[in-house]
Amino acid sequence: MNQEKIGKFILNLRKKYNLTQAQLAKKLNVTSQAISKWENGRGIPDIELLKKLSEEFNVSISDLIEGENTNKTNWWVYLIFLITIITVMVLVLIFTNSTENSFVFNSLVCDNDSFSIDGVIAYNDSKKSIYISNIEYCNENNEEPKYIAVECILYENTSDGKINKIAKYGSLNNPLDNSSYISDLLKDIEFNIDDYDCGCNNKTCNNLTIVLNALDENGDTVLYEIPIEIDNTCN
Repeated sequence: MNQEKIGKFILNLRKKYNLTQAQLAKKLNVTSQAISKWENGRGIPDIELLKKLSEEFNVSISDLIEGENTNKTNWWVYLIFLITIITVMVLVLIFTNSTENSFVFNSLVCDNDSFSIDGVIAYNDSKKSIYISNIEYCNENNEEPKYIAVECILYENTSDGKINKIAKYGSLNNPLDNSSYISDLLKDIEFNIDDYDCGCNNKTCNNLTIVLNALDENGDTVLYEIPIEIDNTCN
């Protein structure tokens, strides 16, 4: 997929309907930063948001994926589109397609008023993977803080009380010369964990947490905890 082409298409549709980024963000229940990322080609909406965009702008999801009005209504076009969507999800999650087990996909959401994430967990009887992207600061009640470095660590709380470190992104040892807004420091952070060994064992998998450490100009570290919820079991 051409992210820049998709972004320009969304931008043109928004302007066609005389909507600001803030107005469109409110309709989709996302942040203005998310709209800006899409339109600048630095990300694409997930499946649910593509559906909402198609309804809002009266275009097909296929048009959004193609980044243009295809004006094709034959049934085989929708079949090709469905195959494309499935292929994209598999590539993003770095999954090897299994002929023995079908995969279940569930969205990841965070339980923190100051942050939002885009994420998916996919699993079958033999394999699980996690993909998390677009970690955004979205607390509109406070002025956005600035830091010189951030690191994000994904943890799992297991059923026996242990805390497993799954993955880490960033470092506090390589600070910037000047402080930057936290949203700018977070824009390239993503977690892509293949063959995730989930420890929940037949329990609802609401056991993941992102711990965000942010370093300010005074050398002090500010800690944010971002609990992640999954709406289904991972057995």
